[in-house]
Amino acid sequence: MTKRILFVDDEPQILAGLQHRLRRQRAKWEMSFVESGEEALRLLVTERFDVIVTDMRMPKMDGAALLRKVQDEHPEVVRIVLSGHSELEASLRAIPVAHQFLTKPCEAGLLENVVERACSLQALVNDEVVRRTVGRIEKLPSLPLVYSQLMGALADERASIADVARILKQDMAMCAKMLQIVNSAFFRLSRSIGKIEEAVAYLGLNTVKQVALAVEVFAKGNAHGDLGGLSLEALQNHSLLVAGIASSMFTKKNEKEDAFVAALLHDIGKLLLAMELPDHVQRVVGTMRKDGGPMHTVEKRLCGATHAEVGAYLLGIWGLPYPMVEAVANHHEPCRVHQTVFDLVAAVHVADALACEQANPVISGSERQSIDLDPCYLDKLGINDKIGPWRETAKECAGALMTGAVA
Repeated sequence: MTKRILFVDDEPQILAGLQHRLRRQRAKWEMSFVESGEEALRLLVTERFDVIVTDMRMPKMDGAALLRKVQDEHPEVVRIVLSGHSELEASLRAIPVAHQFLTKPCEAGLLENVVERACSLQALVNDEVVRRTVGRIEKLPSLPLVYSQLMGALADERASIADVARILKQDMAMCAKMLQIVNSAFFRLSRSIGKIEEAVAYLGLNTVKQVALAVEVFAKGNAHGDLGGLSLEALQNHSLLVAGIASSMFTKKNEKEDAFVAALLHDIGKLLLAMELPDHVQRVVGTMRKDGGPMHTVEKRLCGATHAEVGAYLLGIWGLPYPMVEAVANHHEPCRVHQTVFDLVAAVHVADALACEQANPVISGSERQSIDLDPCYLDKLGINDKIGPWRETAKECAGALMTGAVA
């Protein structure tokens, strides 16, 4: 299906330049160009669009206000901000409502890549209700204790980057938001950042504080009491455990950090579904209790999509590094990825399975799941003999988590 893209900028020469640079995309994109937020909203009422790309600074209705309207009225549309490099402070207002940030002047190749990637990721989720739910997400819930620790550290002039990163690693939602921001093209990075320490160092403690404050402000108006029977504490503890196990499977520092972050975020789709579709999650959990089977198989049967694809969809349009998105999408079905060596996908899959063997309800929640490891898959990657030691590591990590040693 041809993708439909809507570009919004109050400067006609900018729109003309975009139209010229993107002319080679006309064979696969239908593009519309308008000069105001009001005109964009009128067009969205009468026509279907997959992506909207808007300037930040515009008279009457700026980019943040426009995207909030789009989020409320057309949540299925991917929202991208195209803004000047000097407009960081203003663009922070768009953090809760923008999926991706790009800077002007923007190379055609980068814009094409971001738009194409956003569109292709929509194919990960087949259910229209789930796609629209992802589009409505403003902020993922953070445990109050973690937020308090973060703000306390940021208020301390002696706090280091390592101190702040250590706190962020406890919380999958805050961790994901920081990675979303630092990986946006707004910061002109030459490569993707997947390590929290690097994200904090690049953003600076002041920006981290502003982002955290923005996230918390929007959370107050969007409190969720019912998570469809899932425990937020257990989900977070499980994610921390998987992160600790996955990280231990590597020896190189950069690989350990990548594994930690990917594993920390692997179940972020559960969080999305529990917040926005608690009745759906409750039905899934009820079916699990009645018929047995892990959550992802029940989800696939009931709605055709699992929390793994939903989580990967969000992280992908946020611009996180592709290997992490791939690991999240396939942590229950790693065989969908062509693998010949042990990598991030395999690490998160194996770590998740070993974590699920831990019976403590504080970690696994009331719905403990069993995930079988495929011996043929393990043999293909040459890691059959490592499962035993990794299982012992999982027990040690679980013990450390229960005693508060894992931070």
